[in-house]
Amino acid sequence: MPLTRLRQQGGALVLTMPSEVAAQMGWRIGTQLTVETRDGTVCLTSARRTARGRKTVGQLLGEIDSEEIAALNDTVADINDSPAAGKEFY
Repeated sequence: MPLTRLRQQGGALVLTMPSEVAAQMGWRIGTQLTVETRDGTVCLTSARRTARGRKTVGQLLGEIDSEEIAALNDTVADINDSPAAGKEFY
């Protein structure tokens, strides 16, 4: 089991983690970790993104108006049918 020390950098304490431990956990530079204490131990876990929305993907997809999409497609049909003037691809 690798050993490490706490050191001071500015006003913070810094823990240097051995790179093999980070690699085993799938962590890279910039990975956000949550720090918790449990029964005298420190637990580091990868911070997971929390969804900010109030609707599920199914709810969002259910709100799509097919008539509105068809009308949009009709209004841009001339653009889609026009020949390329540069390197654009349709």
